[in-house]
Amino acid sequence: MIHICGPKLSNCCFVLSIWGIIMLILMGIFFNIESVALIEDIPSTDDGYSQASKNCFIAAGIYVAVLILCCYQKWAISKGYKRF
Repeated sequence: MIHICGPKLSNCCFVLSIWGIIMLILMGIFFNIESVALIEDIPSTDDGYSQASKNCFIAAGIYVAVLILCCYQKWAISKGYKRF
């Protein structure tokens, strides 16, 4: 078992990924209910809201993967495994 990044970078990415997950899930929900406040942010195609909603949920999933990686890094650092 090895860890790739140090504790400060791991903590920073941990906080940013939690913020990104919350923000993108909320944006995905608002795009899904076709919020009028977001009309300037969608493409002019017919399924613009649904495509933007799907993109937000996919990006939130990527942030979940980053969160899992950061949790692993924090665990590896706490156990004292050597650095890569």
